[in-house]
Parts: sequence; C-alpha cells; structure tokens
Amino acid sequence: MTNKIKVKDKLEDDTLDLSFCDLQEVPIREIAAIKKATRLDLSNNSLVSIPNTIVSLTSIIKLDLSKNMLTEIPENIGEMRQLRHLDLYSNQISRLPLSLGELKNLKWLDLKDNPLTAAVASVAGPCSNSSDCQACARNIVAYLSQVKQSIEEEKVRRKTAVAEVPVKKEAKKKKKKNVEKIVKVSPATEVIVADVKNGEVEHEIITAKESHRGFCSVITRVLLSTVLVTLFLGILFVALMIFLPKYDETLSDIITNYLEAQTKLPVKYYQELAIDKKNLIAEEIVIRSNKFIVIGANYYGKIVGYLSDKFNEYFK
Repeated sequence: MTNKIKVKDKLEDDTLDLSFCDLQEVPIREIAAIKKATRLDLSNNSLVSIPNTIVSLTSIIKLDLSKNMLTEIPENIGEMRQLRHLDLYSNQISRLPLSLGELKNLKWLDLKDNPLTAAVASVAGPCSNSSDCQACARNIVAYLSQVKQSIEEEKVRRKTAVAEVPVKKEAKKKKKKNVEKIVKVSPATEVIVADVKNGEVEHEIITAKESHRGFCSVITRVLLSTVLVTLFLGILFVALMIFLPKYDETLSDIITNYLEAQTKLPVKYYQELAIDKKNLIAEEIVIRSNKFIVIGANYYGKIVGYLSDKFNEYFK
C-alpha cells in the first residue's frame, strides 16, 4: 500500500517532490487537489504501474518517473498534451504507447536503462546528455506518430476492401442474369454446361467425379507433404540440439544463445532436459539389453543342455 504522506507538505514553489517516499501507488486525487504544481517528481519509488487517471493532472508540464519498476506507461498518455519533460530513466519499459506520438510539446525524454525493443531503442538514441534527450523526444514523437498514421491508413484500406466485396458480388449477380445456364447430368456422370451468350452456345463437358477427386487428391498430397516435411525437420532439429554439444560445444552454445535471443524461450534449459532424457533412455536401453542377453544366455544354455541330453540318449 502507499505510505500515508502529507502531499501538500511536499510542495515547494511549483514543484511537488514525492521522490524517495516508498510509493507503490500514485496518489492522483491528492496531487490533483494541488493546482499550483506544474512539476511532479515521482522518482526513486516502488511504482510498478501508473494509472490512466494521471492524464487528469492537466497542469503538469514536467513528470519524473525515473528509477521505479514500471513495465509500461498509460496508453492514454497522449492526452497530457501540455507535457514538455518526461523522465523514464531506469525502469522496465519495453514498449511505448502510440499515443505518446501526440505529445507535440514534448521537448525532453529520457529512456535509457530500459529493455526497449531494438527498433525503439534505435530511434531513441543514447540519451546520455541533455542534447540527446531533446533529440530523443523529437525522434520518438515523430516515429510513433508515423507508426500510428500507418496503422490508421491500413485500417482504412481494409475497411475499403471489405466494403468493395458486396459491390463485386452484386456485379457478379447482375452478370449472371444475362447468362442462361443449362445443366444436365448424363448417365456417365458427366456434367454438361451450356452457356448462352448473345445467341451463341458454348459447351463444356466436365466429369464431376474426376474433377472432384483430382482436386481433393492434390489438396491431400500438399497437406501430407507439408506435415511430413515439418515433422522431419522438427525431428532433425531436436536430434541436432541433442547430439551437437557432444561434438562441437561452442557451435551448440552459439545456436542456443541465438535461439534464446530470438524466441525469448529457455532453449538451453530445454536442450539440457532433452540430453538428460536421451542419457536416461540410453541407460535404460543398456540395462534392458543386458537383461535380454542374460535371459538369452540362460535359454541358450538350457536348449544346448536339452539337445545334448537327447543326443546322448539317442546314441546310447
């Protein structure tokens, strides 16, 4: 819970300093009651999230959220259009909301020491000094604004494409009205289609069963081939990950590190589990093989003894 503090006592001139207060929640209501505050310092606390209601603090022009445990910032942060200075240094933020691109008055932004995606980190830059932070604000706002515009354009394109579908269907219906189709089924299961267009008759003979059977056969072969190829590649990959460390441990580490970086999955852990399982199976095979050898040897001895006895009895 948020420590009970007197927010009003933290106001000095136009700065409301709530840093080092061990806050776990932002006291939005208490802050909103202080109309004089235009600079809000929430740094060095234990905040893991910021409520969407922070946009109600319309007088804030400088917001310091550095050195917390934030994983994201509110999706509606773009409504704080008066914001000029935003410090997000040293948090756990990996993505930024598109609405951040609406902060056209933002002149200073610090994003360093956050696990940002590669694309956003590249746009943000190093943020190592005041000049970098100013450039970061310009670049991020422009980048997110462009991304949002591209998304909106794609939505409009898709809506237009969906709207055109009924129009095309209607056009096809009108076209069909001008064409009479006479369909007959012959004893040989052949479908005879006669198209009458402007008084000219065109005939097309289609063997229904053969057409249907051929199409299904092609689809079945394609699906079966895809499944078999996927299964083969999967088995080959698993075998590679299990046996490669035995022959080239360095190459195995390179591959597993790359896969972990790309998939964010504990590939090394899965590899170790698979190797352990392989070793257990190998040990089990050896144990069972030894048992079969012992059993076989016993039966062999009994058979040899039995035949020897019979042989001796026969020649007595």
